Amino acid sequence: MVSIFAVELGTSITAVALPLLLVRDYGTTLAAGLTLAIRLIPNMAAGPIVGRLLARRDPRHIVMFSSLLSALFAALIPVCGALWQIQILTFGIGLTAMFAGPARFVLRPAVVSEGDERRGNGLLMAAQRVSTLSGPPLVGVIVAIGWPLWIAFLLEAASALVAVVMMLRVPPLPSAADEEAESTGAEGHGAFKAAYVTTTRALLRAISDDAFIRGATLTSFSYVLAVTLGRMMLVVMGAQHYSDVSGFYGWMLAAMGAGGLCGSLLTARFKQISTGTLYVAVMLIEAVGWLSLPWLPNFSVAMAVMFTIGIMESAGYVLYYAEVQIRIPRSLMGYYYAACIPVIDACVFLGSAFGASLAGASVSTAAMVVAGAMGIPMLLTSRWYFTPPGGVSDTAVMRDGAKSATRRDKHEA
Repeated sequence: MVSIFAVELGTSITAVALPLLLVRDYGTTLAAGLTLAIRLIPNMAAGPIVGRLLARRDPRHIVMFSSLLSALFAALIPVCGALWQIQILTFGIGLTAMFAGPARFVLRPAVVSEGDERRGNGLLMAAQRVSTLSGPPLVGVIVAIGWPLWIAFLLEAASALVAVVMMLRVPPLPSAADEEAESTGAEGHGAFKAAYVTTTRALLRAISDDAFIRGATLTSFSYVLAVTLGRMMLVVMGAQHYSDVSGFYGWMLAAMGAGGLCGSLLTARFKQISTGTLYVAVMLIEAVGWLSLPWLPNFSVAMAVMFTIGIMESAGYVLYYAEVQIRIPRSLMGYYYAACIPVIDACVFLGSAFGASLAGASVSTAAMVVAGAMGIPMLLTSRWYFTPPGGVSDTAVMRDGAKSATRRDKHEA
């Protein structure tokens, strides 16, 4: 939990400090804007490679090595003398996140016990929300008291080192069934190809055979796109509807973050409500909240709605992560997150690229698009979230791997 807090704190600090640095030193040019997006490119390019690596190596070691590299890259940003150097380091930070992000998800079963998935993931989400709330004010304090901006990047480097130290306290995961399967048969390029095809087939089975995972996976992409569009809509609303409120966008994100912290801690208390009912309810309530924003009477009501949206958002994430931990075989979990995260990052990129122009044309239309992208897919797939767990097991993955190895051996013979 402390490791997640440290990592997310450093990420939230850089999310504020890097744009400030770019605007100060290079202006609002297209090249400076692309520097912010470069961080997403590695995730969108090499997800399958990460999944295989997580299946064959200790995720703790991957997290620690990635965090050390991230600390080095962040510490070097202040000494860069050209934009292309910052772009290379930003790409490097994105590369480390490509490995460390899925690895941390894979490690959740090591710290969240079976049967306690909802509460455990709620606590992890709460740690993430606290760090997200803490990062921007820290940068604000640094700027307000006149300290140089490079201190913010050193703070990210320090937080990455803290994450490495805390990862030493995470217990190792027991060996997964797919490791036994992959140890069978030939080595080299043929073995890599066969194992990749086998695992991909097993992952697709795990997603398609479990209706909850199928629905949650598909709607997660439209949901992230909707939330990103919504945040860009808030920027436009601050300029058009709440120009008299200083820092409107920051206040909205703060209210959302505070609500998210509450939602993370409260979700586990509703044990008497089925996961499917709660999951559909929080998503639809959040969609209604986004839809209502352009028509609210004043700033105070908008703050209250954003606080409620934050509760619903975190509750949805907690339920999603808990069900993935329950329903996806651990041997496939690294592949699952490595496959999903690049698509999610692409949705964030699209939302960031087109959200401002959409809201600039019409805030009310943007609100309807956000609510529709969030609510309609949930309504169309709502019945899927009431199915019990029962997809592909680790044993099935091992069996598929063994069959693949047998066929390969016969072919070579």
